Amino acid sequence: MAEPKPRILQGNRDMVWSLVILMAICAAFAGIAGLCTFSPSGPQPGPIPEFDAEASLRQDARSLDFAIRSPEVPDGWTSNSGRVESFAGTSSSHVGWVTGERSFVELVQTDAPLEDLRRVGGGPRPSMSMIPVAGREWTVFTGDDARPVWAVDLGDARVAVTGSAATSDLEALAAAVQDAEPLPRER
Repeated sequence: MAEPKPRILQGNRDMVWSLVILMAICAAFAGIAGLCTFSPSGPQPGPIPEFDAEASLRQDARSLDFAIRSPEVPDGWTSNSGRVESFAGTSSSHVGWVTGERSFVELVQTDAPLEDLRRVGGGPRPSMSMIPVAGREWTVFTGDDARPVWAVDLGDARVAVTGSAATSDLEALAAAVQDAEPLPRER
């Protein structure tokens, strides 16, 4: 006569019930800790972190060895990020804004050669074209899987504009930065 199978090998019903109980316990802990929310209408945009772009650019003007400009951005844009980082063997100033449509634009200022700006934010950008912005020719670097980078040489610095925003927003920032006077280099 054959021996009966051990209980663990008799079916999957016990395993399924064990998993259901464990998932209920995990859900209860996540709910108590406030680590998850339920939103039947989908994700809601959160608040935009606030950042003082003007103060950041003034500090960059004092500490970096090239001209820094602080553009007058359109109403409804909120500055949310800024940093100084190493770029192409030199330093660069980066400031970002969230537009009224909740897209992102970034201003990069550096003394690196214009050609190096095609690598801003990573991604290969093998294509290059020219676009006029308020009387000045901007170089636009593009690639298949990379955001476009608009760049111009202003003589005392190179400037790039990039981001996920619409072309009209990139053009607005480009026009604003090329019209801005360099900030004083007080030390």
